[in-house]
Amino acid sequence: MKFVLIYVIVLLALLANEVLSKPIKGGQEDICKGLTPTNGKQIPEGSCSTTIQGIIPSSDKMTSSFIISPENESVLIPNTAFNVEVVINNLATGAFSDPKNQYYTEPQTVDGSGIVKGHSHVTIQKIDGLNPPNAKNFEFFEGLNQKAAAGHLVTKVIDKNGKPGLPAGKYRICAMSSSFTHQPLLMPIAKRGAQDDCIRITVGTIIINDNLDGKKKEKGGKGGKKEH
Repeated sequence: MKFVLIYVIVLLALLANEVLSKPIKGGQEDICKGLTPTNGKQIPEGSCSTTIQGIIPSSDKMTSSFIISPENESVLIPNTAFNVEVVINNLATGAFSDPKNQYYTEPQTVDGSGIVKGHSHVTIQKIDGLNPPNAKNFEFFEGLNQKAAAGHLVTKVIDKNGKPGLPAGKYRICAMSSSFTHQPLLMPIAKRGAQDDCIRITVGTIIINDNLDGKKKEKGGKGGKKEH
């Protein structure tokens, strides 16, 4: 009888271990089953990450950014250097991991004041009418990895061919904030303002109608200031 009791206890222990060791349906291990693990890499074909989401700030510490230069709808001179300046509230900037081997590897964290630790980027895409640009295509991309000076981050625009400024065309300039290991920022509530900003500019000469005499006139860019 004693032997049977010991046998039953051992059997129950083995069954309990088997149950507890199985991944919970819909859990982290289960959702990535059969998929390529991210493992800190950027994988264009897609992958699966089990990194937890991490610490989410309070609603009065939500990130917000605003592009102050160039101004929205500015007309700029082609192939001429200009700066993009972004003002960011509630982002503890300067937190930047190596995207080659630390991509999505750590949860979002906050500093001692409860503000998300991370960094921002500037990305510029050419636009065609009302068609959303392909996210894979960009004319300029720069990580703003440094600490912000009084909330301001600045970068000089050099196009992907190494030339200053941008060729003639219409463009969308966006700020794009991320946490330390490059995840999009997590905020505490769904109904809120966007944490990132975008503007649209024209590079080159545009044709406008003169309201006084009905004639068309050309307007050229002036280094980042909006034409009035």
